[in-house]
Amino acid sequence: MVYDAFRTNGGPTQHAPHPSAVTVDVLEVGFIFAVVILFVCFALTIPGYKGIARLYLTMRIVVSFFIASAILLGVLGQEWESAEIVTKTPYKAFANREITAHVGIKIGLGSVNITLKGDPVHQNLSISDKVDFIETINYNERFHWAWRQGRFGYGPYAGRISREFREAQYRGLPLPILWVAEYFVLDGELIRWGRSYRTAGWFTNEVLWTAFPLWAIANILTFIMVFYAGWMFVLTGVCMLTSTIIWATLKWGYQPLVIPFEDDHLITHYGPSFYLVIAGGVVSVIYGALIVMMDLWFKRQISEYFGQDLLHDAEDFYPEKNIEEPEMGLAKPSIPRRLFTRRMTRRNKSELYKPHPHDASVSSLSAAAYQNPVFQPMEHHDDVFNDEPARTNGRKSQQPAYTESEIL
Repeated sequence: MVYDAFRTNGGPTQHAPHPSAVTVDVLEVGFIFAVVILFVCFALTIPGYKGIARLYLTMRIVVSFFIASAILLGVLGQEWESAEIVTKTPYKAFANREITAHVGIKIGLGSVNITLKGDPVHQNLSISDKVDFIETINYNERFHWAWRQGRFGYGPYAGRISREFREAQYRGLPLPILWVAEYFVLDGELIRWGRSYRTAGWFTNEVLWTAFPLWAIANILTFIMVFYAGWMFVLTGVCMLTSTIIWATLKWGYQPLVIPFEDDHLITHYGPSFYLVIAGGVVSVIYGALIVMMDLWFKRQISEYFGQDLLHDAEDFYPEKNIEEPEMGLAKPSIPRRLFTRRMTRRNKSELYKPHPHDASVSSLSAAAYQNPVFQPMEHHDDVFNDEPARTNGRKSQQPAYTESEIL
């Protein structure tokens, strides 16, 4: 009996259709959840740090994730421009009744989203008092123009938004949605809003995607070379700000898009996605500039902030060549030589390297070793290891100052 519930003639379970309007952008919300999951994963490592390092790690994670979220939400977001009004408008073709509804528009880089929501949602559209025809007015349609303009018309070689507009007409969508979409479909005379938004969206999209790898490289360089990481953050912010300038200027004419209705006009204005990219670009430029300036004048503090060794990117160690004596075959002790590879002030040099006691002992031992007569020029000690006395100009050589056993 339990397995026969909701089944007809032993077939699979059948559920009645329940159509509903779109409430959220699934792709955008999914990305937000992904960012939150990554942030939680990194946040779980914060308790493993002690003292001020815990605060520094939190700041690095928050700033870095905010910049990345601003870039990707700018690419995927649907609210670069938006507008919404409440007005009376015809509902559908062959219907002689008007409705009161909210009409909204949201423009993204590659598409336009049009919303029609009744006020109230359920309205009686019957023309007779004897019959009630309750209609649910809650529509949300998206028309894409990414990225080819296509041919004129609505055929298979036309642009994507033109083909989707023709499909919407066949489906019998409400007239307010078709009225708004038509402003982006027409491409003639001086009505080229679709072409201008498509062009601006294309270049804005490309520049924003350029900012993303720059952000990734900047985060990698924070573990290698902080100075160049700062400059990469600056470039990331410059690309983000450039994308907003392109979107604001690369359009057909200077008059804003105005779509008239019976009681009001749809006038677009910049939306959250536009301002989010601006905020991310400003934060990235300021963050990168601070890193560069601190790396030049406050090296110890910036090294502590990124958890790096102070000498990690400031100096390299190269051993000197062994200098062999021509006759004895002895070599001088090899002492490490510090070669600074970065441009630094005298104050920074003195702070970076303080002699270790071991270095002083090596230096003293080396100085004592060089005072030994063995390391003096060999022309003064030619007779040290000779068994027979050396004769020079018929005179006997003097007794050597050191015997072979004393030297060894």
